Amino acid sequence: MAKRGFKEYLSGKYRYFIIGGLFVVLLVVLIIVWRKNKNSSTESEDTASTIPELETTVEVPKDKYEENAYADVNSLVSSYLGAMSTGDTVTMASLSSSLSDDMKAFYEAQAKYVGNYSNYNVYTKKGPAENSYFLLATYDLLIEGQTTPLPALISLYVCRNDSGSLYINSESLTADEEAYILELVAQKDFADLISQVEMDYNSALEADSNLAAAANALKDEINKDAQEILVAKQQKDLEAAAEAEAQAQAEAQAASSTQVKCTSENVNIRASASTDAESIGKTKAGDVYTQYEKMENGWSKIDYNGTEAYIKSEFLEPVEDTSASESSSEGGENAGEQSSSSKNFKPGDKITVKENVNVRKSASETGEKISTAYRGEQFELIELSNGWCKIKYKGEEAFVKADYVE
Repeated sequence: MAKRGFKEYLSGKYRYFIIGGLFVVLLVVLIIVWRKNKNSSTESEDTASTIPELETTVEVPKDKYEENAYADVNSLVSSYLGAMSTGDTVTMASLSSSLSDDMKAFYEAQAKYVGNYSNYNVYTKKGPAENSYFLLATYDLLIEGQTTPLPALISLYVCRNDSGSLYINSESLTADEEAYILELVAQKDFADLISQVEMDYNSALEADSNLAAAANALKDEINKDAQEILVAKQQKDLEAAAEAEAQAQAEAQAASSTQVKCTSENVNIRASASTDAESIGKTKAGDVYTQYEKMENGWSKIDYNGTEAYIKSEFLEPVEDTSASESSSEGGENAGEQSSSSKNFKPGDKITVKENVNVRKSASETGEKISTAYRGEQFELIELSNGWCKIKYKGEEAFVKADYVE
């Protein structure tokens, strides 16, 4: 491959090489082609770049890489690779500026088949940004079910944040950063290191046919599993978004709801706003319902035993708030006594409000008032104690006086 051709090749692949990493064992080697395709032209013995023409305004150093020279860099790489070996994408994301969903899926899938990372070595050069590093890290790993380790290599762009802490920079590169890193990768010392890892990898496969077969099968298996992980996550995200939207709609609906009272006996409560819809219940005169919407077609959407239902609006009228009179009656001389009808209440029973009653956060007449429960509303009883019913109220625990339910 001509020198200019290698630059063009790298230009199309650098984002994966820098951000996603180079995994020899997975056969997604993106720059090993350099050794396979380089021509027979004589190369310099120093670290001068094999790509002389690059559009960068940042001076690219020609110094040879440093091996395991920075303890904090080595620690970051060790933590990152350790998390990668177990598919711990939460930790990986915490050590980098970003980690896309597809890369998370890839690493989680990869960890099912490869692990036991060891023998880390970090080869560092000065990066394009101030106090940054570009590095190649070599390590050994095992394919599940195999005993011979395989060499692997990853590239990382490491920067410091405002507080001085190191992180793996996986954001899009500027034009200067791209050109700078491409030239570093093409320098002879890095190119030779990459070439050596590839040769060691191929030698391990040639010496063990079972290992070679396992390595060749990995790419398809990992890609398949990663796709399944990604699809499952996307489905979960869609379901979570739909649930959040439904919750928001329910809260908005509850905030705009009003209490209405039925004026007639045996009015059909229907599953949808049509006289042809299934009747799911009948009214009693005086029953109180939460009205979510008074529709233009003459129907009202109401709450019926925790389910949205519909009733003709002509049979409903607004309920006056009588919580003040109910509150004063809570403090009467018999307030602490249980009515005879409430004595047999058991946890899990459905209790019905027989008179409008305050719903409170605690079992006390001085407890914070949450709302008013109106005649006809039903709730699930959690517990009955000292004249108070602990109930489930809009998904939360609340309390009403037992004298006002049956």
